[in-house]
Amino acid sequence: MTRYFTFSGSLVCAIVTACVPAFAADLAPSAIVAAPSTYEGKPVTVAGTVAQYQVNKTLMGTVAAYQLCDAKCIVVIDETAAAHKNGDKVTASGTFQSTFKGPKREFKNVVVIK
Repeated sequence: MTRYFTFSGSLVCAIVTACVPAFAADLAPSAIVAAPSTYEGKPVTVAGTVAQYQVNKTLMGTVAAYQLCDAKCIVVIDETAAAHKNGDKVTASGTFQSTFKGPKREFKNVVVIK
């Protein structure tokens, strides 16, 4: 005896959807500033405009630091020292920390890129 199995399109779609990871949309700096505890210690991707870009040589190597802004700003500490210019539109992915203690001062609302 031969048995035939057919799958409905909706079942196949449900199986495929369950196997594909969900990608979150880029966050705006103002969204993070509005609810920083929501993102504490989590990986985030933030899109905004670069302001106050600077590069510093530290004991651990060269580090770039800048603000990433829309209506509000967050601080980005980039240990890869990616080059940007003030006014660039940038998407930064890293770990969010509501406070980050640097060697000379403490920063609030920081994304650290390693």
